[in-house]
Amino acid sequence: MDRNAIVKAFEGNMWDRAAYLARARKDAVVEDTQDLLLVDSGLPVAAFNTIGRSELHPRFGMDRIDAAIKHFKSKSSPFTWILGPLSGHGKMEQTLKDSGLAGAEEEWMMAMMLDSANIPSNVPQGFEMKRVATTDEVKHFAEVLSASTTPPDENVKTFYTDTKDAAIAPASPLRLYVGYVNKEPVAVLEAYMAHNILNFYAMAGLASTRGKGYTVALMLKALVDAKKVGTRLAGIQSPEATRALYERLGFKPAARIVAYR
Repeated sequence: MDRNAIVKAFEGNMWDRAAYLARARKDAVVEDTQDLLLVDSGLPVAAFNTIGRSELHPRFGMDRIDAAIKHFKSKSSPFTWILGPLSGHGKMEQTLKDSGLAGAEEEWMMAMMLDSANIPSNVPQGFEMKRVATTDEVKHFAEVLSASTTPPDENVKTFYTDTKDAAIAPASPLRLYVGYVNKEPVAVLEAYMAHNILNFYAMAGLASTRGKGYTVALMLKALVDAKKVGTRLAGIQSPEATRALYERLGFKPAARIVAYR
């Protein structure tokens, strides 16, 4: 698969995932137009409030750009404007900076061809992994993800609790995983399947259990599960600091991506 096809699949997956659970929350707003996606979860969490898939040109779409930013600033709600190779990267940065947004470090958009990948088996002793299928397991996922922030963010629990039915629906493209030690949830992973690519998003573990390989084990399980159903491609965003780790797992850099807040 060539780079352009990988980038197209990666970004398509990213935009679908940004809106999927928000559509299931009554207080959320999703504005999905041909040239811009705005997702407002209704909660003050930048990771759940997204502007992206922009095909606007700063020279001609400044009113739309301003309106999208003001949507969140008028509520004092944090948000993330994501720029990818097909969605403003290279032409929107200065405009967003001029609008008062700050850019985080660029990250790598990395991909792995699953049909030719040799995925290792690496399950730490005493570690049980489950793909989330019940509301109790959604609760466990949300508890660990919330606890992984400093301080713990109760809004994370609220978001996944409010959207639990969509998360575990039979046809849901969302794939949540929880890892347990002695029946206690200690690590979680969120992946999303769309556009024939499995993209990884949230990965977290309790501070007391970090460094034990739990999140990597969950990632490998998700890759094996995706390969079994014929998914050809997997993707992940990575800062430069962890690029080598993912390259050892079989991911290769395809493009750069940046988030503004």
